[in-house]
Amino acid sequence: MDLQPSYPIFSIMIFLSFVASLLPWAWIRRDNTGILFISLWLAIACLNQFVNSVIWYGNTRNFLPVWCDISSRLIVGIAVAIPGSIMCMVRRLYQVCSMKSFLLTPKEATLIEDLSICLGIPILQMVLDVIRILLNTPEIIKVHRYDIIEDIGCYPAPINAWLAYMLSYSWPVILGFVTAVYSVLTIRAIGRNGKEIDKFFEHKAQRKHYIRLVILALCEITFATPFAVVVLILDLTAFPVHRYISLENTHSHYSRVNQVPAAFWRSDPLLHAVMEMCRWILVLCAITFYGVFGFSAEAINVYKKGFWTVVGLVGIRKRTMRRENIPQ
Repeated sequence: MDLQPSYPIFSIMIFLSFVASLLPWAWIRRDNTGILFISLWLAIACLNQFVNSVIWYGNTRNFLPVWCDISSRLIVGIAVAIPGSIMCMVRRLYQVCSMKSFLLTPKEATLIEDLSICLGIPILQMVLDVIRILLNTPEIIKVHRYDIIEDIGCYPAPINAWLAYMLSYSWPVILGFVTAVYSVLTIRAIGRNGKEIDKFFEHKAQRKHYIRLVILALCEITFATPFAVVVLILDLTAFPVHRYISLENTHSHYSRVNQVPAAFWRSDPLLHAVMEMCRWILVLCAITFYGVFGFSAEAINVYKKGFWTVVGLVGIRKRTMRRENIPQ
């Protein structure tokens, strides 16, 4: 049995990433839907990978088909959910920094737009994936039900055809480039409306919050979009791209579940690189997300409250400084 070199390091890191993705919910502002959904989708992705990495460590048994159906669909949706949520966050940041569009847009309309991007696009992607399977529509991406990859777990099994790249694989790249455009526009708007923005933010904490959003947007331009492009190129290079033939040909063995041993996918350096990059990028995203929001003043206050609450259970109380009356 070819044991996973990174086990249990990856499982530990991805679980800590799951926790780190959810922790900022205790203090981040609720007025930016994109941030909340980045946290939520990232946590779901990390939890999904954690469960898979533990259950299918050293084996490829197909004993949880329902979970694999759900897990593989989640991977399909999360591939666009996280880039879409980042785009929503940067779009909102641009609206704030450009001032006019933000002030003229009703809050209800803004919320609907944000939910359509952060929640609607991923759900639509997953629903279309299921519909293509159930109804055998012409927009076929799947060649069989799913794969079970040793040490990685359940994984969607797409057919490597040009149709798949147009309908599915290209969306993270497209969303990344749209986000990059919004980021550049945001930086330009900050340069033009710097004084007005300072007046708009009454409190210093608000300014710091939006500075963190700018930092997160710059991280997305620097890492996320290039990563999506690299993965797309590696997919095109590592696997032969087939011509779409027919519905009958594509669904001829749909019920099959491929069980891929670790020795097979690790023997190909390019395939090995693609699979590991797609896993570890979630850890990098969680570290970046927590690094931006996990050391703010609000976060430190939550840490202090949590610490004194825990130690209070064993009888330790925080000492309060009493101000003595000084005689005049």
